[in-house]
Amino acid sequence: MYPTPDPVSTIENTFGVTLKKVSATEYQGPCPWCGGTDRFHVWEKGNYWCRPGPGHCGRKGWVDKLDGQKQLTQEALTELRLQRLERKQEETDRRLAALERMARCQDHLAYHQALTDSAVEWWHTQGINDDSISRYTLGYCPRCPTDSKRRPSYTIPVVNGGQLFNIRHRLTTSENGDKYRPHMPGLGSQLFNTDFLHGTREIIIVEGCKKSIVLDQHGFPNVAIMGKRSFKREWKELFADLKTVYVALDPDAKESAFRLARIFDGRGKVINLPVKPDDFFSLHGGTVDGFADFIKLAQPVRC
Repeated sequence: MYPTPDPVSTIENTFGVTLKKVSATEYQGPCPWCGGTDRFHVWEKGNYWCRPGPGHCGRKGWVDKLDGQKQLTQEALTELRLQRLERKQEETDRRLAALERMARCQDHLAYHQALTDSAVEWWHTQGINDDSISRYTLGYCPRCPTDSKRRPSYTIPVVNGGQLFNIRHRLTTSENGDKYRPHMPGLGSQLFNTDFLHGTREIIIVEGCKKSIVLDQHGFPNVAIMGKRSFKREWKELFADLKTVYVALDPDAKESAFRLARIFDGRGKVINLPVKPDDFFSLHGGTVDGFADFIKLAQPVRC
């Protein structure tokens, strides 16, 4: 950390912008380099950040390290935006190429065939029964292809609309909670179990494929995100026809749960579970009726 005496005044006086206080320690306003109205954030401890987005410069750092930098000229700003668009297009092209390769991939079938008795038993310990192991083509990989140590992994195909988008590798051993790997680089993030979005008026969003599978076993339509902050804004339209969107993240992710529920224009509700959704059934003896009671008590979240 590089503290500065008054970072807010420094930014305002140096670049001629006005910042508005939006929390106890945070200020917001136009970016000194790329404009906008509220994309630029400054904190009292001295750091700044331009929120990433189309045409945003994405700069971040410490105010006391700016050393006389000034606003970009219009010509420089245009060049910066063109460079960002080019990079974004390159990233999109790489992702589409990876998804095309993934769609032709059959590795998940081989991993399913490679299931050992001990691997099947591990799936059982996660609360997942034989029927789900078969329906979801769950598997076992002796050497995860994207793990630097080539450790074994348990595999979960991400299939939406009959198309394979990824194979999630859950390492059998990991440090610091870093358990998951994609099947190949560049695939991006996907929702899991999106087929449930059709033919229902209510859906539950959970965090993680295993939780999604366990809830499905007990008759609760749901989709899974791969991390508490991994929901993409463009996915919102997939939920447009739903009456209610329940959010059931892990107990330590309440702030993220309310933030996610707020996206759905008054249709979002947060389910306040005391434990993780899959643990409710597999470790704590929860019942379908018991889980339904928590759904009834879900807290509405306004925009």
